[in-house]
Amino acid sequence: MKPPTRTMTSQFALPLAVPLLATENVPLNVRFTDGILLADFGEAVFGNVRIKCLCDSLPLSLTVRFGEKLDTAGRIDQAPLGSVNYREITLPTTPGQRIYQPVIPPKEFHLRAEPVKMPPAIGEVTPFRFVEIEGDGLRANSISLAHLFVHAPFDDSAADFACSDEGLNAVWHLCKHTIKATTAFGVYIDGERERIPYEADAYINMLSHFACDLDPRVARATVEHLLAHPTWPTEWNHHMPMMAAMDYLYTGELDVATKYYEALKAKLLMEKARADGLLVASAIVDWPAVERDNYNNGITDPENPKQVGPMVNTVANAFYFHALGQMVLLADALGKDDDARVFREAASKVRSAFQRAFFDPVRRLFTDGEDSDHVSQHANFFPLAFGLVPEPHIAHIADFIASKGMACSVYGAQYLLEALFAAGREDHAIRLMTARGPRTWLRMIEEGSTMTWEAWGPEFKPNLTWNHAWGAAPANLISRFVLGVRPLDPGFSKILIVPRLGPLKWVRGTVPTPLGPVLLQAEDGASMRLEMEIPEHTSAIVQLPWREQRSFVVDGRNTHVPSETSFPTVRLSPGRHVLASR
Repeated sequence: MKPPTRTMTSQFALPLAVPLLATENVPLNVRFTDGILLADFGEAVFGNVRIKCLCDSLPLSLTVRFGEKLDTAGRIDQAPLGSVNYREITLPTTPGQRIYQPVIPPKEFHLRAEPVKMPPAIGEVTPFRFVEIEGDGLRANSISLAHLFVHAPFDDSAADFACSDEGLNAVWHLCKHTIKATTAFGVYIDGERERIPYEADAYINMLSHFACDLDPRVARATVEHLLAHPTWPTEWNHHMPMMAAMDYLYTGELDVATKYYEALKAKLLMEKARADGLLVASAIVDWPAVERDNYNNGITDPENPKQVGPMVNTVANAFYFHALGQMVLLADALGKDDDARVFREAASKVRSAFQRAFFDPVRRLFTDGEDSDHVSQHANFFPLAFGLVPEPHIAHIADFIASKGMACSVYGAQYLLEALFAAGREDHAIRLMTARGPRTWLRMIEEGSTMTWEAWGPEFKPNLTWNHAWGAAPANLISRFVLGVRPLDPGFSKILIVPRLGPLKWVRGTVPTPLGPVLLQAEDGASMRLEMEIPEHTSAIVQLPWREQRSFVVDGRNTHVPSETSFPTVRLSPGRHVLASR
């Protein structure tokens, strides 16, 4: 389905760090049946609707219905599952008035202190794809509709992706649209039900936003919000140094780290570490709780029942280790040598103690924590994603992780898939992103959603929303691992390009960097051929997998690469290049 046609964009001057835009779009199709006009805008957005009178007079009032989902009769579902959105508003009309815009009342929960509020210059918004208009005597062609799509500035052309698998193409477009649509509040929210930023949600949202349009303003506004309004899970703290480090790596700018360094340092929770370096704290592990793969046999922390033990556990310590590494990066960049040394020493202690405390040499897997005999998928994919698995055990742990399929939530999927890519299991990772069934992104599309869900389905989270960007992990996973474009040095001053096609026959894409886009097209078969355009003022380290002939051609010239290496690797200057591994 093609996106709606853009007809007008207006910018509001707001006292916000992030300006918000209202893009006016016309419906993809409109039908008038039994006195009811139904407009389908093709994709759900946060916004409002503008109604234009095309006749001499309208009914005394109109009933305006907004919805994300249709029922089996093809009407807007007025009793949708979970927290899928439905709103109904009575709109009085005035003789001679031509343009109307409903006033959307805020939901009761959104009036509380915690939810993010819309600026008065824009007014309240609601997420919707469909609009129904009903009124006594309403006639076909008496009104026209446009929706006002509220979002932060977003360059639709900054990133693109296509491949040989139409399912993965659909998942990419689902996730990219989700990222744009959920910028409506100027910070990353967790969806319509709460409208509250959370650290883990924001990190995944940020990674995918940077993959689609490398504009850091929403991410930075979210960091600022979360430092002022933190949430409760243990490892959500660790996502804050992770966000600051990714901002630095992707933009090359130290604004966030410089301004908030001490606050970010506090998010490590180093005061909770015991003598051997391991953190003493229960963990949320995954959410909803049913998605934890029975972590620690389901035994919760009695003082914080939303989290699970043991108090010295694998997941909290994997995040602690990773966050320490991110703070090393920031401390080094800021010239804080003493801090960088402390963080390195702490990370080294955690690495050693992690193996002693959690690795089961008989099963060759990590247990869920100290004094726990349970082995979950989470206890193994987080360490694998964060580089805590010793080389001799990577294959076995990757086999275990892959054998369990998608035994985690849409949040956990970010790290599960990162772990599989890190272990060279891109075939399995891509098949999970293109799978059909109850725990898949294609399910979201097949059930009519155009934004990612909060959970895999109502059977896992009965109050799920259909507009939650922490489910949009494939946007960054495709960019970073399938296309394989990542910053080696801050600001992409040096770029790593390692395309991993797995079962795909070909891919092509555009990845934004501060220095210009990386354009890439790869074909895989008996040989692997890669065409790319590297922007000015940078260089690229490119890796391709060996093929049977174990020969490597760069820009038409045979290039000697030691055949005992895992992947032929070359360094390339800016410009267009053609590589082939045969």
